Amino acid sequence: MASLNVLFNVQGEGRGHIMQAVALAELLRDAGHTVMGAHIGHGEGSFVPSFVQDRLQCEVLAHESPALKVNLASKEMDLWNTSLSTIGRMPKYVKSVKQINQSIASKKPDVIVNFYEPLLGFLKKQSIPTVAIAHQYMFYHPCYPFQAGSAFKRWGVRSFTDFTAHSADRLLALSLYPTFNLPERKLTVVPPLLRRDLFELQSQISYPYYYLAYVWRPDLLREIKDWCRENRSRNVHCFVAGYDPKMKQNCPSNLNLHPIDDTLFLRMMAGCSGVATTAGFETCAEAIFLDKPLLMVPTHLEQKCNALDAVGVGGAQMAASFDLEKLDAISCAETNTFAEWAYRAPSMFVREIETAAELKQARKTIQHAHNGSKFAAMTPLKTVPSS
Repeated sequence: MASLNVLFNVQGEGRGHIMQAVALAELLRDAGHTVMGAHIGHGEGSFVPSFVQDRLQCEVLAHESPALKVNLASKEMDLWNTSLSTIGRMPKYVKSVKQINQSIASKKPDVIVNFYEPLLGFLKKQSIPTVAIAHQYMFYHPCYPFQAGSAFKRWGVRSFTDFTAHSADRLLALSLYPTFNLPERKLTVVPPLLRRDLFELQSQISYPYYYLAYVWRPDLLREIKDWCRENRSRNVHCFVAGYDPKMKQNCPSNLNLHPIDDTLFLRMMAGCSGVATTAGFETCAEAIFLDKPLLMVPTHLEQKCNALDAVGVGGAQMAASFDLEKLDAISCAETNTFAEWAYRAPSMFVREIETAAELKQARKTIQHAHNGSKFAAMTPLKTVPSS
């Protein structure tokens, strides 16, 4: 197939969707295609990590985008504050939509790939095929444990997910296990998008032993700091989204804080004795692939669903707090089936993107035929004089 020009839209909160975009960019380049640009949305007060442009190897344009608010006391999504924040910052989102529309019009990509960016629901309807990728599309699947929280909160998360899928021609639902597709919803179940770096790592346990932690919000550090103060003999390396050097102040000596660094994070995961996380899909998938005991402390409904899903795969436990000592009691699961599923990703994703591009060509052919028939209908027929 001829080389395709692909444009990414990415919801940039945390590290999950950004890492998925990095992984897909690698697969597309290997297949001879080009990622021509990426629009990355971030919430109020957040920013796009500096390594992203180097890893995507394309122009990166950051814009402000709606983000879910979390009540840290209850560790639940705060629908009220999420709604108020979205309404109050609507002028900024309108500006973001205008910028993205202008960029799409100037770049004229063959395919747009959307990584859970909710502004897709407000973009000008394009003739360009759009593929939406996220593990949240498993919410639509009967095999997924979408049962945490109240019905109202599930409705809120589903509504947010609907915006990210609006006008998409194909939905690719990232899953920890293979299951059947839903053609009537244009939904295909695919493996996690894991980066090439992960497949090249050798899982081991380094000495001195340490736990690895990741939190997607700086204000979630408090529990980990408290645990480290009470367990001075145990070392913890914690990566923090939105890292600031000031966070190291009053930090216990056995807790090492790091900004998001995709390469260092994976290397440290390969050598750690256990992983503690807020149950983001990407981190869970990486830990399962590397056979690491996994402790999940979900902070909102979506992450609770991720945690229930990971517990079903094995080698993982859900908890209400960051009691890292629980990692010592978790037995790793048999992950050969998961590894086989993960290794199928490259061919599946490239095929889906190329199929979307073929859809564009089919649309052009249909439109051309339609225009030709209209022209034929408008052209007077030549008559032959009767003899």
